[in-house]
Amino acid sequence: MRLADRYAELSAEREPFLSRARAGSALTVQSVCPPEGQSPSVVLPQTYQSFGARAVVNLAAKLLMALLPPGTSSFNLKVPATVLMQQQTMDVPPDVTLGLAKCEKLINDKIEALHWRRPTYTSLLHLIVAGNICEHILPDGTIKQFRLEQYVCVRDWQGTVIELVTAEKLKVRALPEELRGYTDLKETADVVLYTRFVRKDERRYTVQQDLGHAPVLPETEHHGLMPANALAWEIVPGENYGRGHVEANYSDLLGLDATSQQIRELGALAARNLIFVAPNAAGGNLRKRIAEARNGAVLSGRGGQQGDIQPFQFNNGNAVQTLSAEKQDLQRGLAQAFLLTGDLRRDAERVTAYELQMLASEIEQALGGVYSLLAVELQAWRIKKLIAQMQSRQELPEIGDKTVIEVTTGLEALGKDAQVNKARALFGLFAEVPQAFQAEAASRIDFNTILTPTVAALGFPGGVKSEQQVQAEKQAAQEQAMQQSIVDRGTAPAINAMAQQQPEPQ
Repeated sequence: MRLADRYAELSAEREPFLSRARAGSALTVQSVCPPEGQSPSVVLPQTYQSFGARAVVNLAAKLLMALLPPGTSSFNLKVPATVLMQQQTMDVPPDVTLGLAKCEKLINDKIEALHWRRPTYTSLLHLIVAGNICEHILPDGTIKQFRLEQYVCVRDWQGTVIELVTAEKLKVRALPEELRGYTDLKETADVVLYTRFVRKDERRYTVQQDLGHAPVLPETEHHGLMPANALAWEIVPGENYGRGHVEANYSDLLGLDATSQQIRELGALAARNLIFVAPNAAGGNLRKRIAEARNGAVLSGRGGQQGDIQPFQFNNGNAVQTLSAEKQDLQRGLAQAFLLTGDLRRDAERVTAYELQMLASEIEQALGGVYSLLAVELQAWRIKKLIAQMQSRQELPEIGDKTVIEVTTGLEALGKDAQVNKARALFGLFAEVPQAFQAEAASRIDFNTILTPTVAALGFPGGVKSEQQVQAEKQAAQEQAMQQSIVDRGTAPAINAMAQQQPEPQ
């Protein structure tokens, strides 16, 4: 089956979601999901208010800060409890802890080098407005994104993507050299590159590619995590596409836009100034004299309600007050829905772990668990794929053949300072131990088991010396002390003899 036909077959189910996404985008950020046939030369739909755009941008920025906080790791690598039980221990060995911490630092450095922050913000913007976006992690780790109108997908009942077809519209001159031979079109012509991903199981997937109607890549099976994923804000069981946060608040956004339009039109009507002059008014050239008169000029003529001159007055102030109150109520409700009511994040390069936890908790409570969903569907999937790519290129250190890496995200990953607080509480408890029992208490504690995870949680995995280094330094210090002791014993008799031979002062 040609991919163009498969894409057209699945597009029919996507149309209702695409129509709602375009309607929501028209009231918030118009460029997220533009109207069909939109081109750069055509002006996007304009609204009578920009509150919706500010609300969406604010929520996307807060989610970005929670998912990719600057200066702090948003994920955690650990050994599953099942693996520890197989090893008949519940404590991770210090060398494994250091290895995981070093891997975590390397992954964070790689994320910063790949500039994931910008595509993450774009994905969050599309998820909030349109409810859907497709991400494809390329072999070099960069992220390619597709809008809702550029892909179709099929999910199983659990919401996992089992089939995904993307349609990438390109100029012929922009095609790679190996693909230009599959088309006879001019270099300035447009051509569609279809790519189909099919998930077989957790460790296998297939890829197929067509350029227009010409097969380019036959269906090929690969091992590992599927590099493309259709993300969704909220999925209704049984549906293949998600629904955005804007759709849930569409009626308020629509009402706010209509109210803003009415207030603006009433304001324009109230600002208009008209003076009516009776057709048979006396005084000669009265209309001309009124039109040319300066402010405060005195004219001869009969004014008043029944006179020759009658000014127009706007006498519907109650309607403006009512609409203004309704607009404030709508804005207040939307501000709560889009987290515009409070800003727990300071404008700084580095924020504390407590601030991040409070921000994530606010998002979790206000949005009904969407933060945890994004942490799993977006963040964990990305990191697992990046780890697999880095391991294939040998960019991660070896941490043991029997060690299985588990990626944790969300509130659990942001709770790293709990390890530091536990160590601080333990050392505070030792300070309260009586002096006579401190040596006995210290002899029963493995200091390396406490120090290594604490320093790793603070972000300094390279600051902890290995057990071999510590033993080597201790042995070197002992040998140096022994040599110094030998020297002291050898030179002491000579120094005493010289002191005895010196003459006593007269």
